[in-house]
Amino acid sequence: MARGEGARHDLLAHSYSYFTDDLVVLTWDRAFIYEPRGDSDVADVIEVANAQLVELRYYDTLLDDELPRMYDRVEEARQAVSLLAARRFAHLARGLYKLVAETTELTEKVDNALQVTEDVYLARVYSAALGLFRVPALSTSVDRKLAIIRDTYAALYEEASSRRAELLEIAIVLLIVLEVVLSLLRPGML
Repeated sequence: MARGEGARHDLLAHSYSYFTDDLVVLTWDRAFIYEPRGDSDVADVIEVANAQLVELRYYDTLLDDELPRMYDRVEEARQAVSLLAARRFAHLARGLYKLVAETTELTEKVDNALQVTEDVYLARVYSAALGLFRVPALSTSVDRKLAIIRDTYAALYEEASSRRAELLEIAIVLLIVLEVVLSLLRPGML
């Protein structure tokens, strides 16, 4: 296959047509749409795919920035020796949970992408656009980072619960010691 022929084959690999006189050709950075009837459905579907790409890129960057900060905050909370360390863990866990919930909402929308339209043709164009824009790979990256944050959230929650339990145990022991001391200090108890 000649060099020009190979390029043409690659370009037309993602070409779609509903009627005999329309044409959609997609590449990773461009789309050619010839629609003699003036219908904007194909352009709208490609725009939705592009919007999802932008949203996923935003969350991917947000998570990339958040992971190192999260590790630093976890280390700070672990080094805290105060009685309020459990609260720090709980506060950090709540912040992470909010981020996970927000990001998961978007990724679920992307995962349900094929439900954008009941039209098989538009669904094919939409799926092809998502694939060319590498939305599934980006979605996988976001999911992996969310899994790390979810695991960290679970560990923080468990550690906060453990610290609370330790505080309760210390409080109970102190109350018992106080009760024993008070009973020994009361005259005539024996």
